[in-house]
Amino acid sequence: MSQPTAKKADATAPAIDERGHSLDAAARRVTGWCGIGMVAAILVNGPLSQALQRVPGFWNAGAGDELGPYLQDPANVDQMVMFFALSNLIFVFAIGFFSGLRRVVSSSGLSDWVSGVVSIGSAVFLAGGLLSETLSTGIAVVLRSTPDYHLDVNSVLLLQGLWSTAIAQGQVALGVVVITVSVVSIRVGGLPRWLAWFGAIAGVATILRPVIITEVPLFIASFQPTFLWIAAVSVVLLLERSRRPVAQ
Repeated sequence: MSQPTAKKADATAPAIDERGHSLDAAARRVTGWCGIGMVAAILVNGPLSQALQRVPGFWNAGAGDELGPYLQDPANVDQMVMFFALSNLIFVFAIGFFSGLRRVVSSSGLSDWVSGVVSIGSAVFLAGGLLSETLSTGIAVVLRSTPDYHLDVNSVLLLQGLWSTAIAQGQVALGVVVITVSVVSIRVGGLPRWLAWFGAIAGVATILRPVIITEVPLFIASFQPTFLWIAAVSVVLLLERSRRPVAQ
């Protein structure tokens, strides 16, 4: 290479590195914002919807006597349909979050394997979430879209009782994702060590959740560690600067 050409290449090198650096930082920010959006959507679909709708818990004795009158009130049905629509925002933001989560772990020989685990595990998690939403609030869509349907409370109880089986299997896959990202981050870097250790513990707890699947209130509460990990990862990605040095 001639000397002028070499100088020209050297002169463009910082711009190329800087552009690559800014793209990496931008991807981390987008992943963080998607995670925040996912967390907000879960809060809307979970605590907020339960507080506003006050749907009778299918796990309580006498739920059948309460569900019938509840679902015969058009206002309640309309509200369930609205929250069913809002629940789709979880998947909208989750796609962006998990796409970026594949790149959180520092580059190493395990990077491709981590990317594969996150891709497959998140797909199973989202599939379980879609099915669980159908089982829990799909009856409201049926009541609004199928005029000749005659409400059968036992069928509603059956569908809602199956909700936990769908979401448990999907969240086991999520637990594998959380453990993988966290443990590899402990070994090669990517997340702060405190967050990686917390993720490893939360992931194990998520994998073990099917053991308490029949204790529904406890089963619901046991998702909180993984929920907090997702929120913490999102905040960390938004606040931290990329550690990749910019060539001078």
